[in-house]
Amino acid sequence: MRLHLVSLVLVASATGAIAAACSTSDGGDPGNAAVDSDTGVADAGDPGDGGGFTTDGTVGDRKVVSLAIEPAKSSIVVKNGDISAASASVGLTATATYDDGTTGPIGSCTWNVDRIDIGSMTGSTFKASGGAGGTAKVQCTTMSLTASATVEVMLEDTIDESSGLDDGSKKSLTSAITSDPTVTSLLYPYDATVFPKGLAAPELMWSGGAASDVYALQLEEPGIKIVKFFKAGTPPRATIPAASWTRLLDTNTTGGTAKMTLFRLAGGAGGTAFKSTSQTWTIANGNLKGTVYYWRINGGRVVRIRPGAAKFEDFLKPSPGAGHECIACHSVSKDGSTIAAAYQGGVSPWVTFDAATGNEKYSSGRNSGFQAISPTGSLVLSGQVDGPLSLYDAKSGTSYEPSGASAFGLAASPTFSNDGKSVAFSVRKNGNWLDYTLSDLALAPFDEVTKKFGAMKTLRPNGGKTLMFPSFSPDDKWIAYGEGPMVRTRGTRANIHLIGADGANDILLDKAVNGGVVDIDKNLAYEPTFNPVLTGGYFWMVFVSERQYGNRLTKTLLSDPTTCGTPSWAATPCRSKQLWVTAIDASPKPGVDPSHPAFWLAGQDIADQNMRGYWALDPCKKLGEGCDAGFECCDGTCKSPDGTSPKVCMKPPPGTCAAVGDKCEKTTDCCDAPAGYECIGGVCGKKAPS
Repeated sequence: MRLHLVSLVLVASATGAIAAACSTSDGGDPGNAAVDSDTGVADAGDPGDGGGFTTDGTVGDRKVVSLAIEPAKSSIVVKNGDISAASASVGLTATATYDDGTTGPIGSCTWNVDRIDIGSMTGSTFKASGGAGGTAKVQCTTMSLTASATVEVMLEDTIDESSGLDDGSKKSLTSAITSDPTVTSLLYPYDATVFPKGLAAPELMWSGGAASDVYALQLEEPGIKIVKFFKAGTPPRATIPAASWTRLLDTNTTGGTAKMTLFRLAGGAGGTAFKSTSQTWTIANGNLKGTVYYWRINGGRVVRIRPGAAKFEDFLKPSPGAGHECIACHSVSKDGSTIAAAYQGGVSPWVTFDAATGNEKYSSGRNSGFQAISPTGSLVLSGQVDGPLSLYDAKSGTSYEPSGASAFGLAASPTFSNDGKSVAFSVRKNGNWLDYTLSDLALAPFDEVTKKFGAMKTLRPNGGKTLMFPSFSPDDKWIAYGEGPMVRTRGTRANIHLIGADGANDILLDKAVNGGVVDIDKNLAYEPTFNPVLTGGYFWMVFVSERQYGNRLTKTLLSDPTTCGTPSWAATPCRSKQLWVTAIDASPKPGVDPSHPAFWLAGQDIADQNMRGYWALDPCKKLGEGCDAGFECCDGTCKSPDGTSPKVCMKPPPGTCAAVGDKCEKTTDCCDAPAGYECIGGVCGKKAPS
């Protein structure tokens, strides 16, 4: 990891005012200070004050042999983000040791801080930012000598939402060690969940307790502690204040863990204090990118959610026509430019949309079934009722005869790899393209130029199951797929597996499917789709599940899920389908489940039936448009023009390496390749330890 030292400078103006520049120089006697016309740095002042160094580090007949900062270690506590308090700053002193053994404060020093998100220097005073906690390294440099010190910043947020407790009762509550006999675990979220940045805090939900109980929710990680005192209501729930959650995420810069503990004071003040439950979460050091497109069944439309958005967006604009009101069976090109979907249902003629505007591009009028679209949005590949895969030009509808496809048998639910060089699909053994109960999982190489397929390889024989809806990991080395009794997911018990693109190492993603869920909700997961880029060191996968969502979505499942929805499944008491997201370790090991417990994708309506979440990048941004990472840009990298202003899409200078998040073709393109950074799915990144 590179150490970025950012400097602040105070330069005296012609009127005597102080203006900010690039480094801070702490002068000697202010009465003798002057500005050097060449360097713009305040003169050290009177040598008697410890200033007046010459270029070789001498003051009079003494020579400076070393520097030190006092105190070498210091601590700051910022309460509830208040950086105006005296406790949010600490004064530092730079001291010189001379060759005669004497010491004294120096008069000229450039101060640097390695973590400007934690704090900054004003003269010789370190001031916390209040936005992040942790340990900052401070350096004082003069001539060729440098001294270092550390400042530990602790953020403490204490929130009281009408708990009615005095300070003594609060302390006793958060010190409780007696196990709670009533509230023993959370319904949501799940222990060991990996959360990305950029999302709202999860809502905590549990069962048990009484309306009169008072709770304390405590969140801790190095550099920050959040404690909230509250009454939970019925059913019991708790929210984490947005500002506190942001500080917790910003403090966690290395993908570390955060510990959550819930305490309960039975009956309120004067009652018995219990330690109810605790969880440990991992915070991935990255914001989820792209957009999840899904079928909102009860609305009959494909809608979308950008992770972090408050609500889904109904954005497609179909052309007028009978049957065009229903848009389903969709896929999205990796680059986010084009959506392939189907009108009407049933025969499902395929159509393409511009993902940026939602406008219809082309309506084919040709029947299709779960069509795939190539990474750049140029080709549509579709299964047929009783024939081989068919290939079309996405813009004109021109039909191609893809060489080799006829050897695949009754192929269904195809998907392109991220590099466009392979296609994975089901090979059905019975039924039609939308209703079958036996299918193998297969893969074939593909050449977009010649429109030719290579020899098909069966990755996994069906074994009496339906293997369906494959999706490639960002590096194209792994394929996630569904396994169940039928291709339709109407209340059926189904799982999600991960298998190598070479057919080796088939792994059940049990923690994603079943981690933390109650028994009745186990094995209710369908239709996985990977985010096409590595984020925060993990692969991310969205899938559909009929599990309960805490105590907000608790519809009762039918006693026999296989009959759910016959014949009118949307009106039966089946639990709503919702989208969930799981982190996947980016370096799966043979026989080891690389998934983590999932979290609910916020922005959905819990009354909706949602399915077929499809994750793609957003349409690329042009030069000069704002960005967070280089892969968002059509042509270039993502940088700040001057190092301080917001980042925009820029053309990288010739011969420069690709930064983390920039596009790449091979690992040696990445700036920090020797430190473990790789070109993964065309983007430079580093996998989190698994």
